[in-house]
Amino acid sequence: MIKQTGIVILAAGNSSRLGLPKQLLEFEGETLLKRISREALAVPDAKVSVVIGAYPDPINSALKDSTVSVVSNPHWATGMSTSIVVGLRDLLKHHPHLDRCIISLCDQPFVDRHVFQQLIQLADSTDKGIVATGFSGIWGAPVLFDRKYFEHLMCLEGQQGAKKVAEQFSEDRVIFSYEDAKYDIDTQDDYFNLPHQFIRVQQAKDIIHHYLPAPKQIRLPLEEALGYTLAQTVIAKQSIPAFPQSSMDGYAIRYSDKERELPVVDKIPAGTTVEKILTEGQAMRIYTGAPLPQGADTVVMQEKVDLSDADTIQIRDEALQLGDNVRPEGSEVRAESIAMLTGTTLTPAAIGYLAGIGCRDVLVTAPPRIQLILTGDELKPIGTTLGYGEVYESNSYQLKAALRQQGILHVESRHVPDDRSQLRATLENALDEADIVLLVGGVSVGDYDYVVDVAKTCGIKQRFHRIRQKPGKPLFFGTQNEKLVFGLPGNPSSALTCFYLYVAPALERMMELPQRIRSIKTHTTHAYSKKPGLTHFLKARYDGHAVEPLHAQESYRLQSYAQANCLLILEEDSNGCAAGDEVYIHLLT
Repeated sequence: MIKQTGIVILAAGNSSRLGLPKQLLEFEGETLLKRISREALAVPDAKVSVVIGAYPDPINSALKDSTVSVVSNPHWATGMSTSIVVGLRDLLKHHPHLDRCIISLCDQPFVDRHVFQQLIQLADSTDKGIVATGFSGIWGAPVLFDRKYFEHLMCLEGQQGAKKVAEQFSEDRVIFSYEDAKYDIDTQDDYFNLPHQFIRVQQAKDIIHHYLPAPKQIRLPLEEALGYTLAQTVIAKQSIPAFPQSSMDGYAIRYSDKERELPVVDKIPAGTTVEKILTEGQAMRIYTGAPLPQGADTVVMQEKVDLSDADTIQIRDEALQLGDNVRPEGSEVRAESIAMLTGTTLTPAAIGYLAGIGCRDVLVTAPPRIQLILTGDELKPIGTTLGYGEVYESNSYQLKAALRQQGILHVESRHVPDDRSQLRATLENALDEADIVLLVGGVSVGDYDYVVDVAKTCGIKQRFHRIRQKPGKPLFFGTQNEKLVFGLPGNPSSALTCFYLYVAPALERMMELPQRIRSIKTHTTHAYSKKPGLTHFLKARYDGHAVEPLHAQESYRLQSYAQANCLLILEEDSNGCAAGDEVYIHLLT
């Protein structure tokens, strides 16, 4: 039986040490309170109550689009205990059979759905009634309590927090270790010293998805629409075929005449525009695609008749049925009916079908306009002689090729030296012309890596910078209104991996295309060791049965990437894999 879980988010305080409501501080593009509320709601079947007190109007406004239950604590100033009681009482009022409750704060920006789920899983696996979160040798919120402790929580007074109950029943307590729970915000220094940029892979994907603009539409001639997604249902203007049609070379007859010897009175080739009339006791020679004469209801294959010198036929087809070898009027599509639904990917067959029903053009989801900006004094064009410290510029070639795989055929690329003013001018121009800008290089922390700073001066709002992954840790993502800006690392393997993981899925959603990169489970042929802390995406080769991690995993190495057809995923908390272990891979082809 699935246990019912509640989550109480304490957000009633006045943030006296901070000097402004911490609930409304922004982190990764949204307020702390909205963030923790969203993460709590993402826990399957969780019931969420947010307790507010100080600053009720702006906080209520911040949660107006959320489905959490918001309850006010008029006595918030007397201590945290009153907020715990108010929140738990609210949950039990609406969900009287609640089995357990997680008490959480709103000022821990790295607490998310995964932390809540780990608390729940640990409670289930250990059968402990209290699960606290441990970090830096101590423990605290969020804390899960079994229902048997609800009465004790309801008896808390004044400044007493849930920790009092967890300490009182320490024999029934287990700790879930999560170091990032140490980040909480009480002062402005706490806030400004947060590692904003270092987030999980899934968090990065969620943030990008949140800021994707609505798909745009464009009307294209049918011959230019291959690979696009239909944005409007197509209604047939006429029935196709518009007349009963022969599907074979043979003879048109009345089925009731099949036992008779029939004179062949006429011939109907494909393309005939004059309607013929077949009377009783007659046959007409007919060819594939030709209109059936009025009065006929069946076509006999030419191989199934005996033709005499007198041009009469005798049918030798014992299996012949009424209507055989006839394409009825409207059998392909009937007038005013749905010919093709919105969301259909326009394959060659789909385009042929639409042409066959008379469509000249279609409304499709428009591809975003994309510009590439490549940075670095060391980059030189192919065909030139390399000097000391110089490399051939290759990222534009591989990224344009990857974009073509996504249906983006026209991409402008620009190379900018390591100069802030030139980069700013180029970026501002690109933002005027493009929907998505891909900045390549200069997003790390070197003295010449100032792409992120320049992006901010151009009005781009940082949504995240740095991901717990390898390769591609310094990935940057920002927005300017509906425009998206990705800062890809300059190392070729890192740039391509980040494209596959983050840019390609964004393009697929914006263009309403099916997901091209699929994830499957398989077994690895070799061991690979790593330290916990980063998700690793290894260049690998899948043969349909197992996956082999390739040599040369360094972020600047493309030779092994050229042999790879997948990325082997080793999760952030893992120590790697042993030969034969079950692993996930992303198929790239």
